[in-house]
Parts: sequence; structure tokens; C-alpha cells
Amino acid sequence: MNIDPQLLKAAHRGDRKAQYALYRVCFPVLMAVCMRYRRDEQEAVSALNNGFLKIIQNLDKYRRDEVPFEAWIRRIMINTAIDAFRREKKWRELTVFTDEIERAHPEEPVDWNEAEQRLSVQHIENLLRKLPPVTRQVFNLFALDGFSHREIGEMLGMSEGTSKWHVNNARKQLQTWIKTELNTAV
Repeated sequence: MNIDPQLLKAAHRGDRKAQYALYRVCFPVLMAVCMRYRRDEQEAVSALNNGFLKIIQNLDKYRRDEVPFEAWIRRIMINTAIDAFRREKKWRELTVFTDEIERAHPEEPVDWNEAEQRLSVQHIENLLRKLPPVTRQVFNLFALDGFSHREIGEMLGMSEGTSKWHVNNARKQLQTWIKTELNTAV
């Protein structure tokens, strides 16, 4: 993403047309981040708008020579999603986790090349949304955004071991769902 510095300056000065132009340019990148952390499109758009407001309010802190603009706005959006997650934490229903995941045929290997050919990105995103909220959040931070278990633990107030458990649990669950879908599609 290559953003015109004049557009950033105008947006920072409060030029509404420049802010809207910046919003339109950033929307695809930011929406992709939000869809990984929210349950549906409506929640994702709401999170995107909150995050974009933070981006506009903090344009004076962006240093072009230190970090690419896309990386900077992604970080703000991820932090906004984590903040919303923390606020909602007390309202979420209790989810019971089990260590054992039932599998129809655990001895059969999954052909991941076949899975890649048959399952669309949208379908995989839908599978990610089926994960319990905390597990999905941790998995996204680790597998998609590249945070370490230590960093995730600090962000979400959990131990590194708990973070690792959530990632492992998400992987097992996703593998089970994908394997089941591949077996039923044959």
C-alpha cells in the first residue's frame, strides 16, 4: 500500500474529503484484519470504524521512515480488536473446553493439497469464526499476525502455556472440521 504523504497531511489537518479518501484506500486491508477478529461483517465494520478513528487521531505519531503505513495501521487495528475483546470479555458466555476432540477416523491422514484445492479462503474464514472467541483470538494473533506466545499472554492477560493451549486446540479443531468436510465431500 503506497499512500500519498499529501493525503496523510490533509487527513491529519481534518480535511474530511482526504479522510474519506484515506478510509477508502485503507478499507480492504483493515477489513481483512477485522474479519479475523469479529464474529460477523457488521461487528467487523464497527471495529474498523473505531480503529480508523484512532488512526486519524494519531496520524501525527506516524513516522514514515520508521515503519510502513500498512504495518502501522494493521497494528492499530489489531490493538483496537484486542481492546474490544477485553471490554466484551465480561459479557461473553462461559465456554467449556475439552482436551479430547472426537474424530470420526483419526487414523486417516488428511491430504492438505486436496484441502487447499477444495476449500475457499472464505470457507476457511468461516471455520475460524466457529472457534470459541478466546481460542480464535489467540490463534489469529499467533498464526496470522505473528505475535509470540509471550506477547499474546501479555496482551490478553494469560500465561504463555494458556496461549499455546489455545493455538493447539484451534489447530486440532480446524483439522477435524476440514477432515470431516473432505470426507463428506468425497
